Amino acid sequence: MHFPERIFIDSAATRYPLTQEILKRLAGVPVEVVPSEDLMISRISASPDPVAEGKKNLFLTVQKGEFVKPCPCTPGYLGCDYFIVNLGLNCPLDCSYCILQDYLASRPVTVFVNLDDLRRQLDGFIAGLGNKTVRLGTGELADSLALDPITGLSRDLISYFRAKTRVVFEMKTKTVDIAHILASEPAENIVVSWSLNAPSVAAAEEKGAPPIGLRIQAAGRVAGAGFGVGFHFDPLIRFPGWEREYAGVVEDLFRIVPASRVRWVSLGSLRFPPSLKAVIRSRFPGTRILWDEFIRGRDGKFRYFKPIRLELYRKIAAELRVRGGEGLRVYFCMEDEETWREALKRKPGGKEDIGRFLSTPVDHVIESSRS
Repeated sequence: MHFPERIFIDSAATRYPLTQEILKRLAGVPVEVVPSEDLMISRISASPDPVAEGKKNLFLTVQKGEFVKPCPCTPGYLGCDYFIVNLGLNCPLDCSYCILQDYLASRPVTVFVNLDDLRRQLDGFIAGLGNKTVRLGTGELADSLALDPITGLSRDLISYFRAKTRVVFEMKTKTVDIAHILASEPAENIVVSWSLNAPSVAAAEEKGAPPIGLRIQAAGRVAGAGFGVGFHFDPLIRFPGWEREYAGVVEDLFRIVPASRVRWVSLGSLRFPPSLKAVIRSRFPGTRILWDEFIRGRDGKFRYFKPIRLELYRKIAAELRVRGGEGLRVYFCMEDEETWREALKRKPGGKEDIGRFLSTPVDHVIESSRS
């Protein structure tokens, strides 16, 4: 897919330097200035597939609210004291399980261009941390690097956060768009992380994303350049042969990426709100990810039964520790204390404890685990 097919610019965003830089990089793409997003949303909503239509269009606008917020961990499960910075909305990739299909159903792929406001908010957030160190990352409502060839934002973010040692900054992606990262000076508090899955799942369910092998190779290059890297096996999906495929991914990962450069690995199983189920069935009639038994969790989302989740987690966590060492930091996204205890043999004291565990320098954690 050629992205974008059309650029829409909020009339309030035309004067910003990032807007002009993006237009230079996308010379030849049709451009339309609009008074607000409402006009575009009405056009997109009229499409037979508003989600797909939204992914064809780029919208440049101004963030009028907060860039930085606490990660909204699902109620009833353990959080990890993570903070998010939203630089835009939506993603040109089209994964069958993606919650953004429901949450941002008729929204175009959006970039916020008011970077001076972003820096001011980040300065205020960091000043308020005191002596606390936190993890902060992009990638909740948009892939961190999918638009990087167009925006170049990774280079600016690395430059900004390099000296902000109270923040461990993460960029999460499914892409291999790492040119601007490799051209930047690395820093110990900058982490680039990849979402990984079984190769057959990625091929069938992650439309537009590079194959798993290419993602791992990109991670190896970034690690070789001196950056920390992370990995997110999320959502883990059960299918015939899942044990073999996921074990193969873990083996390939640590064959290419030195364990000493891996800051963390998260695990999360397939989960979705009831409203997303109909969207998946409509947009991806050939998908098999819904061909299983699910139960409504305490947050209202559909999940695998706990014994199924525990089997997934135990086997993959064991593979990770065999290949990556006992000091490898593995954690859960959106699971309860019982699952932590039974699958990882760890009893976290709450989100602050998990946050400290993940933001501590790697060497310190490895030494602690060995003692």
